[in-house]
Amino acid sequence: PRTRHDHLDALDGLRGLAVLIVLGSHLSNTGLLPHPGLSGSGKSGVYLFFTLSAFLLTRALLRRPLADFTNARRWADYALRRVLRIWPLYLALLLSSWALTRAGVAGWHYQMDTGTVLRHLALREGQSVLWSIPVEFIFYLWLPLVALVLAVTQAWRWPLWAETMVFAVGLAAAYAFWPPAETPPNDVRLGPYLAVFLCGAYAARLDLRLGDSARRRPTVTWGVVAMVALVAWVFTIPAIWALWRGIDFVAAVSSTWFIWFGLLWSALLLAVLHGPDWLRKPFAWPPVRLVGVVSFSLYLWHMPVMDALQAVGVRRWPLLAPCVVLVVALLVSMISFLLLERPWREIRLKHERTNPQDAPDR
Repeated sequence: PRTRHDHLDALDGLRGLAVLIVLGSHLSNTGLLPHPGLSGSGKSGVYLFFTLSAFLLTRALLRRPLADFTNARRWADYALRRVLRIWPLYLALLLSSWALTRAGVAGWHYQMDTGTVLRHLALREGQSVLWSIPVEFIFYLWLPLVALVLAVTQAWRWPLWAETMVFAVGLAAAYAFWPPAETPPNDVRLGPYLAVFLCGAYAARLDLRLGDSARRRPTVTWGVVAMVALVAWVFTIPAIWALWRGIDFVAAVSSTWFIWFGLLWSALLLAVLHGPDWLRKPFAWPPVRLVGVVSFSLYLWHMPVMDALQAVGVRRWPLLAPCVVLVVALLVSMISFLLLERPWREIRLKHERTNPQDAPDR
């Protein structure tokens, strides 16, 4: 029989999908996959990461009593876990990049002097894929407020339409204060991407509304929702979008569709959780879950791995090159996960019995 734990395992597979989209986009950018291929679609993968992060963290908080929001020790534990989720690996990457730059390794992907490292530590800069780290971490600081609003509406038993109105107002405010058209590439501010996180947070509230009974009786409707979401994502791939619209290829055409991707990925996430087995099983397949489990390490290390393999001539095997990059990047990421992520995952200030499915790091 299926359990809630099984369904959350499938979310590891969604993380795997997110990082594979990013990797596919960068392989296309460098010509290791036929160009344009997935070029320009990497941001959509990052927005899937953002949606999942907001969903899991908000869901864990909403499963606690409202009184827990005044528990200072609980928030200290939350802060500790958020720091340990990001900073050990991030700090190791920054310091190793600084050391390699000082040693004159010009081919290293992240070239960092002391000032650059300090700006990264202050969350004011994000080289290459590192732009998403300040965004994610700053959201951790705002999440308690977002979760509190949802927890209050939950405790006061607001009707669905009222909660949806609050959510819509939040999206409208994010759009008005941080217009997508004015968002520069790789912006490290939270504001422009807030809509994506809000979608993930509201999806957590909807998940709890649907509850276990819906999960035990999945309907074909969720399968249709998932298929529509995946087809819609395919049409947002810049190469497909240009072909469909009959326009010139523009890699960044969909990079600021924040509300669109937030809603799209939230719909897919809920469909995977509440849909039929045939939809869940591909994402719960162990190899796909493995990619998801090491996805943070894979996200940070895949560009240096790709650069190094190109330097040693991986292009000489055009049909094998993407597979070689993926395999080597996965091996590096598994080592990174074991050394720099896993040791910190279970550290808490408050030791108590918890259900594994409630862990926000999943």
